[in-house]
Order: sequence, then C-alpha cells, then structure tokens
Amino acid sequence: MKHVHIVFSLLFIMVGIVIITLSKMIEEVIPKLGYAAFQSAAAGSYDSSAYQVNFELNYWIGAICILGGVICLISTMNVVRNSIRELNIRNKAFDETHNYDDTRELK
Repeated sequence: MKHVHIVFSLLFIMVGIVIITLSKMIEEVIPKLGYAAFQSAAAGSYDSSAYQVNFELNYWIGAICILGGVICLISTMNVVRNSIRELNIRNKAFDETHNYDDTRELK
C-alpha cells in the first residue's frame, strides 16, 4: 500500500509539471497565432496585448500540484526518521568497535 502513495505523489508532481509546461507553451504561441491571423486578414492594426492570455491560475494550480506531490512523497518516505535510525546504528557500531564507555564522567 505504501507504493500506491509514492506512485500517486509522483503522478501529482508530473501533472503539475505538465500544467505549467502547456500553459507556458500556449502563452508563447497565442500572440504569434494572433499576428498570423492579423496578417491574413490585413485589417486594422496589430496589437500584441490583445492576444495576451492570463494563465496565472494555471501556474498556481500547477505549483500546488507539485508542492502537494512533494509533500506527500516526503511524508511517505519518512526520510528524517530513516536518517536518524541510520545515524543511531552507525553510532552504536562505532561505540562497539572502539569500546567507548558512555558512562564515564566528563572532566
């Protein structure tokens, strides 16, 4: 069951990346398409600001998807808990190999 959370976290991150990538591509292409349409119609004057689209909400949704996926992935992996456990194991092994006595008094 643990792997299901990891898969969905990675999927959530990928969806966020796709949303941001597609939004950025569309934001760059639409003014060029507007200019091409203006050239073919040959009417009026071309204003690039008329073809600017606000994708701020898409960027927020993509960022929230990525952030949510990363948070779920980190919480599922228990990185901090595993690191502390590994550190304790290494400390214990070091103490055993060097016959370190933790009960002696400090001077």
